[in-house]
Amino acid sequence: MGVLTGGQPDIAIDHCNVAARLATETGLDEIKAFAESCLTQVYLFIGRLRDAIETGERALASCEALGNLWWACRTIWQLQPTAMALGEWDRSLEYCRRALDYGEVLKDHRIKVVGLWRTGAAHVRRGDAERGVRYCNEALALGALPFDAAMAKAVRGYGQIKMGELDAGIADLDEAVAWLAHLRLRYTYALYRVWLAEGHLRRGDRSIAQDLIEDVLRTTRSTGYLQLEGAASWLMGECLASEAPASAERHVEKAMAILEPIGARNDLARAMVTRARLRQAAGDIATARQLLDQAGAIFAALGTLDEPARVDASRAALARGEPINSFGLYGGKL
Repeated sequence: MGVLTGGQPDIAIDHCNVAARLATETGLDEIKAFAESCLTQVYLFIGRLRDAIETGERALASCEALGNLWWACRTIWQLQPTAMALGEWDRSLEYCRRALDYGEVLKDHRIKVVGLWRTGAAHVRRGDAERGVRYCNEALALGALPFDAAMAKAVRGYGQIKMGELDAGIADLDEAVAWLAHLRLRYTYALYRVWLAEGHLRRGDRSIAQDLIEDVLRTTRSTGYLQLEGAASWLMGECLASEAPASAERHVEKAMAILEPIGARNDLARAMVTRARLRQAAGDIATARQLLDQAGAIFAALGTLDEPARVDASRAALARGEPINSFGLYGGKL
């Protein structure tokens, strides 16, 4: 699909909607499901996350009713990352379980491999990085195809970064990003470069991280990849927080303005912690405390496992009058 490689989302949406309408008019239920499955992917990329869930669920139900389990899995591969973007961890894991079940029914080795590394991704994003890394290793042990191996290594790398194994995680992500570079899959490439930038920030490689983030922002602004723009804007705020706090706050404010309306609540809460750090540095302790409370409430509601510890550490630092280290940076695992 063109939008995956950087094509115009509006054109892709129009094509999918026309295909779905024509299929409805002619009674081609399976073709309608295919079109809506593709539309789900477009909505994910441009940050219309609730529309993606609604459209994808409709397509998935049709594929299941028609007995087309392969396309059911293809649709799940759009619904599962959408659920992760929304911070709906249980829903994301349930999509993976369904796909793995269908893989068993179809005796499809690749569906199993993809289901495993996607399960790993859900655990990593939720905050159980060690469990997520185990799922990725299981996928790789099955003899993944080169594309799937790159995807599994990218997720494993991000998990290792979250575990504080920064060198190993950055190496995995570097390898995956290098392999994907020639495919022109701009969304996937940008996503993994966001993760790679986070790894470099945690390791203290601020200039490398900034270069990565600037490249991602150029991509997202030209393609409409809204959630990735929000995540990259937040990371740019983290990158500039010490040396240019006013500029950093503008980036974080932009991130929050993107992430809140699209429903990317986990990413929003992470940005709130960063803004709390910046507000504290500006002497606005009341707002910093309010932002930490809001972020903590979001993480608790979502069931995110690792971020509440960062919020608690930030609250404690604020109470002691010490600077908030919002991201647990420059040391990996908090």
